[in-house]
Amino acid sequence: MKRKKKHNQQMTFMLIPHSTARPLQWSMSRKWISGVAVVFALLIICFSGIGVWFYVSQDDIRHVNQIKQDNRDKIETIELLNQEIDKIEKQQDEIAQKQIQLKRIMGIKSENNRPVEVSRGGKGGLDYPARNTGGNEVLQQTVEIRTQLAIQEKELDELLARVNNNKAYFRSIPNQWPVQGDISSEFGWRSSPFGGGGSSFHGGIDIANDSGVPIVAAADGTVVFAGWKGAYGKLLEINHGYGYKTAYGHNSTLLVNEGDKVKKGQEIARMGTTGRSTGPHLHFEVIKDGESQDPRIYLP
Repeated sequence: MKRKKKHNQQMTFMLIPHSTARPLQWSMSRKWISGVAVVFALLIICFSGIGVWFYVSQDDIRHVNQIKQDNRDKIETIELLNQEIDKIEKQQDEIAQKQIQLKRIMGIKSENNRPVEVSRGGKGGLDYPARNTGGNEVLQQTVEIRTQLAIQEKELDELLARVNNNKAYFRSIPNQWPVQGDISSEFGWRSSPFGGGGSSFHGGIDIANDSGVPIVAAADGTVVFAGWKGAYGKLLEINHGYGYKTAYGHNSTLLVNEGDKVKKGQEIARMGTTGRSTGPHLHFEVIKDGESQDPRIYLP
């Protein structure tokens, strides 16, 4: 009983004014004072927690807003690129119309390309991974523009050669199909044939057929490489002059050596599946002035 009485003992607070007014006083138990102190402390903790949460939330909101702004900037950039691509395509159409007029004046008939269906044959070669920039469609458009420009350049070169009657130049253009078969992988961006997802750039075309099928040179030239080359397996590279080179990969057998002179249509190798490959096929690549181009530009 005594301990309880001590715990509940009263405390008196008094305010004495300077005037003759009566002093003010009130009494409170120690238990009540302790309760008020605890409540006050809890309020301080709660308000502190709310303050910290508010500060962190504002920081997260600023971060999210920055991400949204970055995305808006990227979208605007892609839209501007699309606008520029549209302008370039219009210019290409104008150039194409002028080429048609020039051919008509010279009495040259336009060539009809043989349609080739994509097959499920062997694929392979070296791929260049793409970064996930959110603009893969724009990347594909740029590849298509480069291809169209290369086609127009090739046609203009042929027109100039006809004007100059340059037979050596015509035999140096890689316009001979190197092998019979089906196109199993096109030039440009593609899904990896080895799985794993993502897209990568394929620098040539893959033509699928049976192992041992003869492969011929696409144009006159000199063999500058004949041997094993990483993912391409047994590879041939031929320099045709005038800025043209061709590459023939995944062969089972090479029939020419480095330094040999070859003629358009001459047998140079046999189809295989050496190197990084999913089945028998030829990786055929055309390089013009050091840059890979779509071989379909040149093949009839």
